[in-house]
Amino acid sequence: MIRVFLFFILFVQSLFGYNYDDLLLKAQSSIFPKIMLLDKKIQHKLVENKIIYTIVYDGNDYQTALHVKNYIDNIFRGHFDKYPYVVNAVDFSQLDATTKASAFYVLKSSKQNIEKVADIARQKGIITFSYDINNLKYGLLFSLIIEKSTVIYLNKENLNANDIDFVDFLFQMVKFIDKDNF
Repeated sequence: MIRVFLFFILFVQSLFGYNYDDLLLKAQSSIFPKIMLLDKKIQHKLVENKIIYTIVYDGNDYQTALHVKNYIDNIFRGHFDKYPYVVNAVDFSQLDATTKASAFYVLKSSKQNIEKVADIARQKGIITFSYDINNLKYGLLFSLIIEKSTVIYLNKENLNANDIDFVDFLFQMVKFIDKDNF
C-alpha cells in the first residue's frame, strides 16, 4: 500500500512538473525587474522602446510562467520605472537567438536548457535571472532565495561575460557566488 502511495505521489509530481514555492516566485517577480533597472546600459536592451521580460519555461511549467507574468503585472502595472514593459513566456524548445528579450527569467529545466539560455543571453548582452540558485553554475547571473532574510546571489564569474554595467549600489546588496561556492 505504501509503495502504491509513493508511486502515485511521484507520478503526479512528474505529470504536473516541478513544485514551485509561491512566496519565492512573488519575491523574485517583485525584485528582479528592479535589479534590471540598475543596469547603466538598460537603454541598449530596449526592444521597440520597451523592456521585454522573457520567462523561459519547460512545457510542464507553462502555468507557473503565467503566474509569474500575473505577479509582475499586478506589481508594476505596465511600467518598470519609466519604461513600458511586456512579459513574454517562451518554452525552451522555442527559444533561440532571435527571441526578443531585454532579460531572461528562467524556471527549472535541464542543464542543457539552462546553458542554452546563458549562451543566448551572452550573445545579446542581457541579464539572466533564475528561480533556482543551482542554475547559476550553468551561466546564469542572478538568483534570489529566502533564508532568514531575502538574499540576492550574483554569479561573479559571469558578470563580465555580458555587456552589463551595474550601478555600484547593487554590489553592496548582493552576495557573490562563484564555482567554489556551489
